Amino acid sequence: MAKRKTSRVTQGILKKDRQIATAVLDLKEYNPANSEFTSDKLREALKTLDAASVAEQKALEAVSKARENAMKAEWEFHEQVLGVKRQVLAQYGDDSEEITALGMKKKSERKYGRPRKTAAS
Repeated sequence: MAKRKTSRVTQGILKKDRQIATAVLDLKEYNPANSEFTSDKLREALKTLDAASVAEQKALEAVSKARENAMKAEWEFHEQVLGVKRQVLAQYGDDSEEITALGMKKKSERKYGRPRKTAAS
């Protein structure tokens, strides 16, 4: 039995396991000594695996769709905020107190050009 069951089984191993399960289910006289490994329990485990895979795929699609919707909403909100900033600048001017409320600097407070070196005395 596997020791570590906290990570996923690789797709290659699952593919081989499915082939083995199909081959065992095709055996007509398969009668194991251990009742834990009967054809019925193998068939049930295969159905459970298929159902879990389908459920996971649906969940991943739902997450992907939700992420796309959230991203679209974020960009629409961001574009709205940028438009509002432009309108505040147009209405109140680039040296007004209103633009400081938006977190922007007044035009008179901006520093232009490269910093000057001071002469050492």
